[in-house]
Amino acid sequence: MNPDPIAALLDTLADMQARVAGQADRAALRQIVGADTGEMLTGVPASARALLIGAQVEGRLSALMRDHPLASILLLSHAGRPIGLLILDWPSTGPVTLVDLTLLPELRRRGHGTSALSALCAVADRFGRSLRARLFYDNPAHRLLDRTGFVPVGGTVLDIVKERAPVNLPLTC
Repeated sequence: MNPDPIAALLDTLADMQARVAGQADRAALRQIVGADTGEMLTGVPASARALLIGAQVEGRLSALMRDHPLASILLLSHAGRPIGLLILDWPSTGPVTLVDLTLLPELRRRGHGTSALSALCAVADRFGRSLRARLFYDNPAHRLLDRTGFVPVGGTVLDIVKERAPVNLPLTC
């Protein structure tokens, strides 16, 4: 077993590639977050939309790094094209936080999110770690998390915290 959980995750992803994002990937990260933000702002007039998307992208990325300074940002690719990002805060103890899993809107509902989350669950199971995620109450990703064993454990009126306990894998000889 690879002792580094992030490296183990990179090795576990089946139908896509992933790497730890670096400075050279900033434009791809902005594109992915911008596309996601743009989808949420479809009813906003075009003149204001571009300005709002730019502010949201920088604010969202900055907030993620402020709130999770040790988080790993993974750039997900398929067929050589960046398709999404996966941000994980994997502390030495306690639950692993799934900070963000975002795919380009046009590539959703094609199994990429399920594949990435299944790989994450498999690695968390190997390391005996629970996973935690916080989602806005109407986020469609709730269904994906529910399918992979996440259950509500808390939250507020606006967001729900879900957690997935590690599944004990049978020992093989």
